[in-house]
Amino acid sequence: MLNKKITFCATNKQFVDVWPHPKPASRFIPQEYKNLPRLNDGNLHLKTIKTCMPFLDSLTAGYIIPFDQDYCIDPADDDFVMTASNRDPAEIDYHANVQLSEDWKKSTGNHTGKFINKWLIKTPPGYSCLFIKPMNRIEPRFDIISGIVDTDNYVNPVHLPFILNKRDEQFLIKKGDPMVQVIPFKRESWKSWSGFYVEKLHSYTLHLLESVWLDRYKSLFWKKKNYK
Repeated sequence: MLNKKITFCATNKQFVDVWPHPKPASRFIPQEYKNLPRLNDGNLHLKTIKTCMPFLDSLTAGYIIPFDQDYCIDPADDDFVMTASNRDPAEIDYHANVQLSEDWKKSTGNHTGKFINKWLIKTPPGYSCLFIKPMNRIEPRFDIISGIVDTDNYVNPVHLPFILNKRDEQFLIKKGDPMVQVIPFKRESWKSWSGFYVEKLHSYTLHLLESVWLDRYKSLFWKKKNYK
């Protein structure tokens, strides 16, 4: 039953039909994953990640906010320049690297970039959002810095610092490409324990797994997740 709602509200009504809208992450599955066979050469001994439900669950968790327009990245010595397609300087922002640890400074140059998010996000009381680099997608050019925001109370655009990895030549980020993955979750208190004891359910789980060749986890344990 779908009884929780996340709201994405454009920060400017004028552009609500121009900016690509946030959508469930399942709408952004990479083509290379779609093209991947479940088995290599039809060999039952050579399963691919297409049979791995944890991989797919990560890929399709939550929602994707796409880039609102094209962005050109121009590396320059220990720095870089980012230019929005509409040439508006207000679309571009940076963090000075003094905000980062010494290890991170080595890979950032003089600045850390910031992608400007054009959407206000509202979740039900008690629910926050994890903002993370889109999972299980290959993007070697830059890395989003992850963060958790209490979006039930903080109704303000969450902008996205990033570290530039590709510094050998300029490149273009395309409008509509995945920018960030947003995963809502309920805030709860947890406690942990570690040690050793005999868990009978573990033995039972192993016996079940050993009885099925393909789609073991999916057919025996997996539960469907819904993000609409």
